[in-house]
Amino acid sequence: MTGRRRPRPRAHGPSVVSEQNVDVVRRIYDAWRLEESARDLIAPDVEYVNPPYAVEPGTRRGRKSFAIVRDTYTEFQLEIDRIIDAGDEDVVVLARYTGVGRTSGVQVTGEHGYVWTIRDGVAVRFRWFQSHGEALEAAGVR
Repeated sequence: MTGRRRPRPRAHGPSVVSEQNVDVVRRIYDAWRLEESARDLIAPDVEYVNPPYAVEPGTRRGRKSFAIVRDTYTEFQLEIDRIIDAGDEDVVVLARYTGVGRTSGVQVTGEHGYVWTIRDGVAVRFRWFQSHGEALEAAGVR
């Protein structure tokens, strides 16, 4: 077998747990959009995984890892295109972003893909990618 993940077999329609996982992710983004805390939906020791090409690649731990976005950008906006049940514990978010670099003042726009792992009703892992395709591939959804 190669290093690629096999697509996960699915029953007829999404499972109740998968729907609950999608709901957790939707509630996280809803809270952030309203500038409210999502701490009850994110594990205290959540893994925040930066891709190898990130300025700071690797894994951070803890909820405070998400503050990097607020610390890096002003006027950061995220527009969610789709939220996808990827099976098992994973949920994929396909989004577009705009922001202004806090230090540089440069406006940035682009697409990001995120893969959230939800366990027992809370996010335990967050992985981000520079493109929708990367996130879909990482989650085994193609």
